[in-house]
Amino acid sequence: MPRHSFVQISKLPDVRGRVDYISNPIRQEHLYATYSTAEPDFWKRLAEQAQFDFRKSNQKSGRCIEARELIIALPESLQKFNPQFLLKTFTERFHKTYDVQCTSALHHNKAMTNYHIHLIFADREPLDQPEVKYASRNMFYDENGRHVRTKKEILDVDRKIRPGCRIIPKGEAYEIRYFSERQDRFKEKSFLQEVKDMYTDLINECVMDEKDRLQVFDKSGPYLPTKKIGKNNPKAKEIQHDNELRKEWNRTVDQVLIAGGSEEEVTAFKKEYVTEKVAESIKRNGVQPGIFASILRSAVEVLKTFYRFLMFRLEKAEKEATADHIHVPAQESMIVSSFDPAELQHAKAEYMHMQSLHDDLTTINKKIYAIEKSIKNLNMQLKRLENGFADIILHMFERRELKMKIISQEEKLEEAREQLRLYPAQHGYASVDEIERKFFEAKGEYNSLLRQEEIYNAKARLPHYSTDRENSEIKKVVEPAGVAKTPLGKMVDTGKHSFGDKHVSVLESKPLEPGGSRKQRTSILTKLAQKQSVVEQKRQENHQARNAVKKYNDIEM
Repeated sequence: MPRHSFVQISKLPDVRGRVDYISNPIRQEHLYATYSTAEPDFWKRLAEQAQFDFRKSNQKSGRCIEARELIIALPESLQKFNPQFLLKTFTERFHKTYDVQCTSALHHNKAMTNYHIHLIFADREPLDQPEVKYASRNMFYDENGRHVRTKKEILDVDRKIRPGCRIIPKGEAYEIRYFSERQDRFKEKSFLQEVKDMYTDLINECVMDEKDRLQVFDKSGPYLPTKKIGKNNPKAKEIQHDNELRKEWNRTVDQVLIAGGSEEEVTAFKKEYVTEKVAESIKRNGVQPGIFASILRSAVEVLKTFYRFLMFRLEKAEKEATADHIHVPAQESMIVSSFDPAELQHAKAEYMHMQSLHDDLTTINKKIYAIEKSIKNLNMQLKRLENGFADIILHMFERRELKMKIISQEEKLEEAREQLRLYPAQHGYASVDEIERKFFEAKGEYNSLLRQEEIYNAKARLPHYSTDRENSEIKKVVEPAGVAKTPLGKMVDTGKHSFGDKHVSVLESKPLEPGGSRKQRTSILTKLAQKQSVVEQKRQENHQARNAVKKYNDIEM
């Protein structure tokens, strides 16, 4: 997975308590620096203003939000900077950008693995002059500070004022406002995205090592983001379960890309069968946690089926030892008069480096695929022993041995998956997708320069008395075996594609038509998804039919 920036926003019901919590050295084990753009009295008045407005709204439930907090995760390499300077830089960037007062603290967690900033900011603007309102008649307030219309509502059975209730006489001030209303822009999703972009750019300006550079998660890409689980979150188990499914999706995406799948195809599949289905479900049924898990689980199964299909074809291609005949016909622009050998050597070095990374990923991917096949076979053997024989005791030791083998293989599978997950970051890349993309770019550049060298050398060997002969000799270089011509003169690849060196096109293609255009059929991944949708629809119909029959039988009884 890519190395993404982490910025979380939360609402604060108690700003004064939170300010003390993040900035008090007694309450924090690893507190490096604190910084504030406002005096302590500012946060006291802000809390009082928020509480007053909350009581005034007469809400019977909910919590009063006094301020908002950002948690900004930092790369560990930023510890080389002076903590006070670092904290001031990050706080002032937010303060100047959004023109709000802030207070912040720089921390490490107990395990010293998470270097981060807590930044609290006011979502109200201070007024130039306080607004004072005076009572035009006696004002009555109950024990909770809420305004009531008549004195009778604050009296007890003895017609005395209840403890905690109060009366503000006519002519006295009953409301003093130091701040404006809460700003709606801090409630919008676009605000958090802006902050992520801003702090990602700032972090990338500070880090020296390319491995520590961050990027904002691209929602339009093939991956799915995981969610942060806060303390005492009532939906912690639900979020954790969803995160496991998201991780499973991301692991499968990596495996598909290594096996030769197309990033564009996976992204389109994710949009159609995950993002749009979830949005449609929310619009139709509201937010229901189980529906997202069900949609994502089905999508993961389809993606895994596609991955197994790619690995099967890869194994088949390797057994047949088919040469790679993929060829890009040379254009007139490729007939060059000069050639730089140094450029070719540089491209070759880059290609060999990316080839080694691609080969490592392919090896890990094959290892994962082999272990998954082994686990599947072992489970099938165990199932036969448990269901296919009457004498259970006779096969007790065989079952125990199979279970131990399954556990051992599952442990190896987790190790291999973890190795695949960490591999990009260990080599300075954000994701498997980035490695694969750069590999094919380097390969394309290297092959292009190789063809230019062949053309240049062929042209240098030719006598220059015949232009027609020169063109025919060059064509022998740029049109190797495996490339045939159609009656219309279109060049068509007649060889088989090698899955180890080239992305598999998941779009099945038809032969060229008389007009020269090529029709595209439905992709294999889309076909698998459509088949899965039909199966699920039939399953739901059968389930509804069974429920209807059961309900009818209950009524008859």
